[in-house]
Amino acid sequence: MSTPDRGALPLPDYDELTVGTLEHRIRELGVPELDQLLHYEHEHADRAMVVQVLTARKRQIDAGAPLSGGKPKGDRDR
Repeated sequence: MSTPDRGALPLPDYDELTVGTLEHRIRELGVPELDQLLHYEHEHADRAMVVQVLTARKRQIDAGAPLSGGKPKGDRDR
């Protein structure tokens, strides 16, 4: 599997997101998109906290958690 280009990621601003923001934004992504981000993360910064957040979200989906809007509470009215 080749490493996806930054522009091909499901979150175009992925590299600039904080872990807290990422936790909210990935709630709208499915497993294929999470796998794409995990692969990109491992090939680039390989940040332990980001890998942990992405992996935990995949486990939640596997356990039946629904996909939901990814906007943080403060952004819902925008």
